Amino acid sequence: MNMRFTLLILASITAIAGCSQSEQESNQKEGGKESLQTATESFDGSIEHVHGMGYVDGETIAYAAHSGVKLFQDGDWMESKYHKNDYMGFNAVDDGFYTSGHPGKQSDLPNPVGLQKGDLTDEDLSALAFEGEVDFHAMGVGAINHAIYVLNERPNSEMDKGLYKSTDEGETWKKIKAENLGEKIFQIAVHPDDENIVAVASATGIYLSEDGGETFKMISEQGQGSGLYFTKDRLFYGLYTGEPLLKKYDWNDQSKENMKLPKLKEDAVMYISKNPDTDGEFVIFTIKGNSYMTTNSGESWKQIIDQGKTK
Repeated sequence: MNMRFTLLILASITAIAGCSQSEQESNQKEGGKESLQTATESFDGSIEHVHGMGYVDGETIAYAAHSGVKLFQDGDWMESKYHKNDYMGFNAVDDGFYTSGHPGKQSDLPNPVGLQKGDLTDEDLSALAFEGEVDFHAMGVGAINHAIYVLNERPNSEMDKGLYKSTDEGETWKKIKAENLGEKIFQIAVHPDDENIVAVASATGIYLSEDGGETFKMISEQGQGSGLYFTKDRLFYGLYTGEPLLKKYDWNDQSKENMKLPKLKEDAVMYISKNPDTDGEFVIFTIKGNSYMTTNSGESWKQIIDQGKTK
């Protein structure tokens, strides 16, 4: 692998317009909770230091960036009015998102924020654990079961260094053995239903565990792993082996299949997500800050971010 590109990978890892009055009124708070439309504002600018991506509210793609959560929906770019923090670990789930990172300039959150849960339609985050102690970069949360796996890189009040798991919203943590796991962990993903199925992307490839992280097996070729996403029966992952790859893995029969990618020049998949409500719709974000969408499982792609600049 080209050394310059390897270093690039390592460094990268570590609008609602024209609404009528009636439309605005219909989108106001219902039962004390805002709609996504009233909780966002239009955005036109650069998206920098993305540390997570996922579909929220059906058709909307959320990017957790250095200056807050940016959103893409039906060709329009928006940003959250409230969540303008520097999010690091970020996982979209069925009722919101889990995150870690650092507070924004106008925030009164402690630094680092620890583990928090939020919803883009709510102004406040809910503190779960480690406020003022921890900034989790590698974190995975099951979209439905909400099982949390984290890589703790420095000892804190409850953890040594290593991989930990919580199934009770961060109340208690269990250190997992993680046998046979590659070094330099970049990303973690958890199966939406089965809390014992977890995948890890490392500097040497993609590893899968079916026993809650106690033991792992390598399921990919040797290469730089990234971009993990689970559906109920498949794991999608990115791999760089001298060329960028995007694969889907079925653990029932251990079959692997390549997906077509857009032309990526000295670039690779960093994050991938799928629209849970639409077959064939995926979005990827790359090491160089590009993002592409497909509605036909990769047969064709549309670019929506060009080296950090929204399109």
